[in-house]
Amino acid sequence: MFEAIHGSAPRRAGQNLANPSGLLLGAVQMLVHIGQGDVAEKVQNAWLRTIEDGIHTYDIYKDGVSKEKVGTREFADAVIARIGLQPSQLKPVSFANAQKVAQIKPRAAAPVKQETIGVDVFLYHPDRDAEKLGKAIEGIEHNGLHLTMVTNRGVKVYPGGLPETFCTDHWRCRFKADGPVSYTDIIGLQQKVNEAGFAIIKTENLCRFDGVDVFSAGQGA
Repeated sequence: MFEAIHGSAPRRAGQNLANPSGLLLGAVQMLVHIGQGDVAEKVQNAWLRTIEDGIHTYDIYKDGVSKEKVGTREFADAVIARIGLQPSQLKPVSFANAQKVAQIKPRAAAPVKQETIGVDVFLYHPDRDAEKLGKAIEGIEHNGLHLTMVTNRGVKVYPGGLPETFCTDHWRCRFKADGPVSYTDIIGLQQKVNEAGFAIIKTENLCRFDGVDVFSAGQGA
């Protein structure tokens, strides 16, 4: 994955102020990685030429050094206008010797035994009383699928939750069975949850592969 390693800076959103250099250079690294070093070289050298020409966003602008303070879009336009040019003072980059990423050949997967043993049902529920919600859905069962816990923001809030835990209106209700269940069983459970008047946002099946759980433990439940 190639990205700019910094915060999202929401206070700069929509103001045409942010310096796009981090994202741009992340894309340059990606181009090198996928074997398009010639394109990456043009982009980074155009970026260096832009910096060298004193076209700067507010965060690096300096009186007496910079020549023009620009916004995000204008800075990007300045880089585009300099594609094909090289810096005259800063050292140009060259990716001529960069190696292309090796092509990974997928191996045939070994046969595994897959079993579904439960489902996480995510609800939208504006009443933020975890105890009330837990007791309301505790009686919903279907073919062995029964409620084992309710979490909110990744924290177990029922049963045995702490009353001071801050809850949102997005709840995960985990239903598990003692053994494998079918997708028809899961649909049947969802039908009962729906009939009880709860708004389902999404569901995630809880599966085992070769006897190993491949879902989060959720504080042991």
